[in-house]
Amino acid sequence: MGLTENQVNYAWSERVQAEVRSLYFAELASRYTYRKQILVGASFFLSSSAAATVIAKLPAWIPAPLAVLSAIASAYSMAIDLDKRVATLVELHCQWNQLCMDYDALWNHWYEDKAEETLRQLNKRASEASGLGVKMPHDEPLVNKWEERVYARFRQAPAQ
Repeated sequence: MGLTENQVNYAWSERVQAEVRSLYFAELASRYTYRKQILVGASFFLSSSAAATVIAKLPAWIPAPLAVLSAIASAYSMAIDLDKRVATLVELHCQWNQLCMDYDALWNHWYEDKAEETLRQLNKRASEASGLGVKMPHDEPLVNKWEERVYARFRQAPAQ
C-alpha cells in the first residue's frame, strides 16, 4: 500500500532533516580532524630536535612549560579520543547521507505497494543513527547554519 498524504509530507520532512544532520556531522568531523592535526603538529614540533635547537637559545626556564604543553596536548587528544570521535562523526555523516537519499527515493515512489514498510525501516535506521549521535557534541549554531542552508534550497522555513 502507498503512503497517505501525511506520511508523504513526513517522509519529505525527514529527508530534509537527514540532509541537515549529514552536513552537520560532516562539518563536525572536519573540525575535529583539523583539531587533531593541530595537536599532533604541535606535539611533534615541541618534542622535535628543531624545537630543542630553538629553545636552547631561549632562557633556561622556557623548555619546561613547552614540554608540559606538549604533554597536555597529547593527554587531551587521548582523553577525548579524537580519532574515535572523528570516526564516529564520519559514520554519522554517512548514515544520515544515505538516509537522506533513501527518504528522497521513498518520497519519489510514495505510491508503491511497499512504501509504508520502507518508511518504517527508514525510521528505524534514523532512530539508530540518532542514538549514536547522542554521544556527539551538540553545536546549536552549527545546526542552525545547516538548517538555514538546506531549507533555503527548498524555499522552506526550518521546522521549529
